[in-house]
Amino acid sequence: MREIAINELKVGECLSKDIYNDLGNIILAQGTELNSRHLEYFRNHGIEYVYIDDSFNDERTIVSARIYADDKYRDLNTNYGVVLHRFKMMYSQVQNKDFNFDMKTLEEEIKPLVDALISDNDILGSMRLLSFKESYHYTHAVNVSMMGAMLGKWLGLDKKTIYTIALAGLLHDIGKSQVPEEILSKRERLSLSELNMVRSHARLGYDMLKDSTTIPRDVLAAILFHHERSDGSGYPSGLKEDQTPYIARIIGVVDVFDAITSDRIYKKGVSSFKAFNIIKDESFRGLDPTISDVFMSNIASYFINNKVRLTDGRIGEIVYVNKFALNRPLVKTKDTFVDLASDYSIDIEEVIMQHH
Repeated sequence: MREIAINELKVGECLSKDIYNDLGNIILAQGTELNSRHLEYFRNHGIEYVYIDDSFNDERTIVSARIYADDKYRDLNTNYGVVLHRFKMMYSQVQNKDFNFDMKTLEEEIKPLVDALISDNDILGSMRLLSFKESYHYTHAVNVSMMGAMLGKWLGLDKKTIYTIALAGLLHDIGKSQVPEEILSKRERLSLSELNMVRSHARLGYDMLKDSTTIPRDVLAAILFHHERSDGSGYPSGLKEDQTPYIARIIGVVDVFDAITSDRIYKKGVSSFKAFNIIKDESFRGLDPTISDVFMSNIASYFINNKVRLTDGRIGEIVYVNKFALNRPLVKTKDTFVDLASDYSIDIEEVIMQHH
């Protein structure tokens, strides 16, 4: 703990002492991670010094450094990069109407990535540190592939099926290569014709690859049907319930999760726990509830012992995940426990550290 002048304070520092106003009321609690609004408040209200906790940032650095130095992380990083590069080449080919790509090489390159994932659940911590500066189209494809493989493992599927899921995840949005980039990255609300053009990607991807003799039929079905929903509200065919192929339903869940947790040109991604709320709502309307529950319960339990920032600014650690409220765990802050399952005025703003 040390005292620091406000003009030396940086966003992300953690308070080690409560801050009070002139009436003796706490305005910022010990353990709060400071943001730009806090710094502006200090300047506007004549607060010249605060106490910060250096161990918070030191611990974050140590944990990240330990993961970066781990052989498993380096292998994952290498394999991720190989698959990402191969997919970029393939995406470029199909944009130019060249559909004669090397599927065998793609399958062989994706296997080491899948093997690394399914051999160790802790690799999920390393996944969060991957920082390839590439277009969302590319990283989303590889992320869905990876999470689909993990979900296949959690569902108890055999390795061959898991490889198929990984390939389906990589190719699920390949049809977007035929949709104009200005529509895919448009910040404003899409017109009906633009929305229909985006939705055509499922059919376009299937039509591009359906004559291939090397792509498994289950992969083609996932490309075509991953946006179908059990209530019939999906596209392109309005399938209901188990009319949608199983692997397509798996891809549908992880596709939604990665889409809403990823940063995009026009929006910042939400935290995993906010994503759980969305997926839970979607499960009532169309995502497979059994697959969704398996996915969320495994992801949520992985966050036990992770540090989080709450919406009131406090920093805490997840100590328990309620299986009946996966999105609202029990969080231990510096001096108390916050049961999010009973206090709906507070939420998790951000997962800020992996301890695995």
